[in-house]
Amino acid sequence: MTASPEQLSAADSQRTRAPDFFMVGHSKCGTSALYEMLRSHPRIFMPDLKEPAFFATDVATRLPQRGAEPLPRTLEEYLELFAEAQPGQLIGEATSLYLWSHDAAAHIARLAPAARIVAVVREPASFLHSLHMQLLQNHVETETDLWKTIEMEHERREGRSLPRYSPRPRALIYSERVKYVEQLRRYHDLFPPERVLVLIYDEFRDDNDATVRKVLRFLGVDDTLDMPALEVNRSVRVRSHRLHQFVH
Repeated sequence: MTASPEQLSAADSQRTRAPDFFMVGHSKCGTSALYEMLRSHPRIFMPDLKEPAFFATDVATRLPQRGAEPLPRTLEEYLELFAEAQPGQLIGEATSLYLWSHDAAAHIARLAPAARIVAVVREPASFLHSLHMQLLQNHVETETDLWKTIEMEHERREGRSLPRYSPRPRALIYSERVKYVEQLRRYHDLFPPERVLVLIYDEFRDDNDATVRKVLRFLGVDDTLDMPALEVNRSVRVRSHRLHQFVH
């Protein structure tokens, strides 16, 4: 029988190359750029697959997406992501759902109790605006007025006023996404404070270099190497939502 996150003990993790650190989100907070910059460091290995979402068992959808690499479904498939890591390299992975998920922190702690956690958060209003545009683009959301979606939360919690083809209705409860204190507490309850680093997106955006070097020092690797500044996954506004839905 394939082992699940719940069945894996700390003793089991010592026989596998589990991640040494986890980037736990949120999306639209510069996590993709930070992931690309960190994986360019010679002492750090991060797999090509960003967002394996293995531990976000309560919110991750396993529905196949056209052209997307399949997500790991078993522990063996998950650990295989890190098989190419070289001796002496730190292993990391990045999944933005891990901060939103209620389950991920406990699963991660079982697999890698000594891991380091890097969380990235963003000023709530700008975060929700950017997230809303992303969900429209990804066909998870159909209501183009962000504030109307927030007013609809009570109906959506009861399963009403949901987009017909939305694969993850819980993603549309926007107020749940910005409960940062509750989200971070799940990690602080399981990992000592010196192993949890919280970054602010605006500071990363304003000074990529300083933020990346802060993360490298947190991870205990050389922070004096030249690190290229990157910007990836810029927010894209859907000009015609009706046409966008028709093409989809």
